[in-house]
Amino acid sequence: MRKLLILTLLFVPLVLQGETPAMPKDKELKALVFDSLFAFNKGVQEKSFATFHKERLSSPFREQYSLEKFTATFQVFLDKGYDISNIAKSEPVFDAPPAINDDGVLVLKGHYPTRPNTVTFELKYVYESSAWKILAIDVRVVPFVENTGLVPTNKELKKLALDSLLLFNVAVQTKDFEKFYDKTAKVWQKETTPEKLLEIFQSFIDKEINLAPIARLDPTFNGAPAINEDGFLVIKGFYPTQPSKVSFELKYADENESWKLVGINVQVKPTADKSDKKDKEDKKDDDDE
Repeated sequence: MRKLLILTLLFVPLVLQGETPAMPKDKELKALVFDSLFAFNKGVQEKSFATFHKERLSSPFREQYSLEKFTATFQVFLDKGYDISNIAKSEPVFDAPPAINDDGVLVLKGHYPTRPNTVTFELKYVYESSAWKILAIDVRVVPFVENTGLVPTNKELKKLALDSLLLFNVAVQTKDFEKFYDKTAKVWQKETTPEKLLEIFQSFIDKEINLAPIARLDPTFNGAPAINEDGFLVIKGFYPTQPSKVSFELKYADENESWKLVGINVQVKPTADKSDKKDKEDKKDDDDE
């Protein structure tokens, strides 16, 4: 499944041992994160990473990723014109204690509680020429969704999953994702189109997959459906159809007091597949607890 609503790229070049100073103070760490992300954002707004590539990246990073390759990898940021300059009005929150690992790499992971998009990051630095230089960068721009903490009942969850999957199946059978698209969350609609969805799921059409038999069965959930840290309701499970099992992962956003789809992952595999055995083992473990 393609990651939707999340723009993320992570680079991990080879780590080179070198001079490693003491851990910077908390104020210095926050300033370092801001400087890195604000400089990155400036490159996005100017549609050129030339200065960022030259001044902020470490030499091993630049050697592995030329300006052209770096730009091509982050092209989606340029195309969509994402602007995270509002991080200047907030302070980063570290989701894990900042640390220098055994390779002398400074690792900073956290987020800016900005609205309407939350900016999350994982940055890695090496100390080079008396300054911390970026060795790896992972930036995510995630639409904020209020976490109500109210998970639907088991009956409602089963209906929600079935309705979504049958609507998806209609789109596959008709080779038209217009109606499916219209029923998805607004935040997803901003990131995709019916045409893109058709392209993503073309393999279902080519293989003539039909999910209609799931209507006669109850799904088995893998773990308890829950609302994740991004505020999305996540439902994972499978339908014990024959001769192939239908597995799914569905994500929903609460829009206008209604759960709307923001992500879908469907797999149809023979029941003898190894993953089926794993599901049975997981279910057995749950029963034993």
